[in-house]
Amino acid sequence: MEIRQKLVNSSKYGIKCPNTMTPEFITVHNTYNDASAENEISYMIGNNNSVSFHVAVDDKEAVQGIPFDRNAWHAGDGNGNGNRKSIGVEICYSLSGGDKYYKAEDNAAIVIAQLMKHFNIPISNVRTHKSWSGKHCPHRMLDEGRLDQFIKKINEALNNGNNDNKPIQPKGLGIATSKYPEGWGINLYSSGNKDAWFTGEVINTKTPYLILDGAWYGGNENMLCLGWQQWAKQEHLDVQWFYAYSKYPAGYGINTYKGPNGEWTGNVDGSVPYGIFARKDGYIDIGQNTWVKEEHFNVR
Repeated sequence: MEIRQKLVNSSKYGIKCPNTMTPEFITVHNTYNDASAENEISYMIGNNNSVSFHVAVDDKEAVQGIPFDRNAWHAGDGNGNGNRKSIGVEICYSLSGGDKYYKAEDNAAIVIAQLMKHFNIPISNVRTHKSWSGKHCPHRMLDEGRLDQFIKKINEALNNGNNDNKPIQPKGLGIATSKYPEGWGINLYSSGNKDAWFTGEVINTKTPYLILDGAWYGGNENMLCLGWQQWAKQEHLDVQWFYAYSKYPAGYGINTYKGPNGEWTGNVDGSVPYGIFARKDGYIDIGQNTWVKEEHFNVR
């Protein structure tokens, strides 16, 4: 889908997009009004407010107002990754909803898939406004419980563009963000062991972290790996877990194993999404040391 440019004048860079940026994330928004993409961009680039976004998408077109190599003020997280490292995509006509809005959503999924491919951004780095700052946005998508459906649309757009049937599988187990305000520290430990030593490092921002592994002691006692020698207690984190969804109709048996390349133990019927406790060598641990081959699942 063509993204038509109607870029802000460089004289307003200091207000609208003061910092250079290499995009690492894409942030999904609803406009909370019923204006077209053309009108959304015209208003945004024409005023002197420190509010901006990169692209608006409606039922007919996508219009770009901020260059993709410059930041925009759309995520509400100050100088966090939402504002400084993500492309803001506004979906139009969300106030009243209806056919025009749902067509705008379809178009936005295509645009986001294009941006993901162009900037090599994984599906795990497609976020909502709410994930950065807690604002209830994209409001209509969240109110109607269709965020997972929208992510599925993005995957479908990626697959159609790639001419293959392999979904984009995010790495890791989920996304973790500090529960606390900016400046409140969360201690980081050397490993997931209960006797691990404090590294002297802390998390004191609302930056989202990819969860790479976990040590499962139960509930808030769990330890989550956020990087090399960066283990934190789950009780201090808000977590958006990834789930494994069977590619096949419910009831279609999928073999289970004791471990990666381990002994066969039975099967699951794929009728529900499965939590992910570990990923290794093309296998997923869906709990209690029950492993399945990742090739049979979509992870999102």
